[in-house]
Amino acid sequence: MDFKLISLNSQSNLGNQDLSSTYWNDETLEKNKVFNVFDLGFEKIETKKKYIDLLSQLKEISEIAKVDYGQSSVLSVASGTCWLEGQFFKEREFKHMSCIDLSVHRIHKLAPFTLEHYGINPKKVTLIEGSVFDLIEEDRLFDVVILSQAFHHIDEPIRLLRFLRQKLSSNGKILILGEHFYSNFEYHKRSIKHFIKYLINWKSYRWSRNFYPAWQDLFQPDFEKGDIHWSKSEYDFIFKKSGFENYYHSIHKNQKYQAFILEVDNEKH
Repeated sequence: MDFKLISLNSQSNLGNQDLSSTYWNDETLEKNKVFNVFDLGFEKIETKKKYIDLLSQLKEISEIAKVDYGQSSVLSVASGTCWLEGQFFKEREFKHMSCIDLSVHRIHKLAPFTLEHYGINPKKVTLIEGSVFDLIEEDRLFDVVILSQAFHHIDEPIRLLRFLRQKLSSNGKILILGEHFYSNFEYHKRSIKHFIKYLINWKSYRWSRNFYPAWQDLFQPDFEKGDIHWSKSEYDFIFKKSGFENYYHSIHKNQKYQAFILEVDNEKH
């Protein structure tokens, strides 16, 4: 049985995801990436530490959030090829899952192939190509929203979270994982490099930077991929401005990824 495939007529955008959609929709650029399971098979991605760590983190924060997936309608934003979803849900029940991504070949070509490989029931899955802001889908409310290695690609994060908040059920949760984590050591190391470059004016360094660096002076965005690095205080501001006053924060044991659990405040929702 085939998976349900939907293409949205986009009337809005997802910030940098939309601006960088050319990159994400270029199959030739992604031909040799491990999630191209059509050509490379599944062994490479299943043994790559990066993806093993992401799966571990999703399991970890799902347990902390006490998610009952068997009774949950799930939305995965910027789900790509759905490798993480396939691996995670092959061993647990779920009510329904909608996966959405801007990359046509990822969500409509690789995702069905990947989910079928892991034995995911196609009756329970909808694969959507387009912007999450255009997601109406029968006014469905979601119990869990997953953003894996996705949130830092959004240049309108407050708009996104406010939108998702309206799509959550009364006890809904947003699980954000695979976010870049930088230690104090890394921060100070980059700060020292910044001051050296500033003092010697390396390649006209002073022209676009202040003496005291902002976070994104040290951890610069990738505009082609739409990759933005937020500081801890910026995450805090974004979450609270979006209506999530209280949230859980964890750093994965590999010290490369951090995760957040955002919950609806039922008294204010």
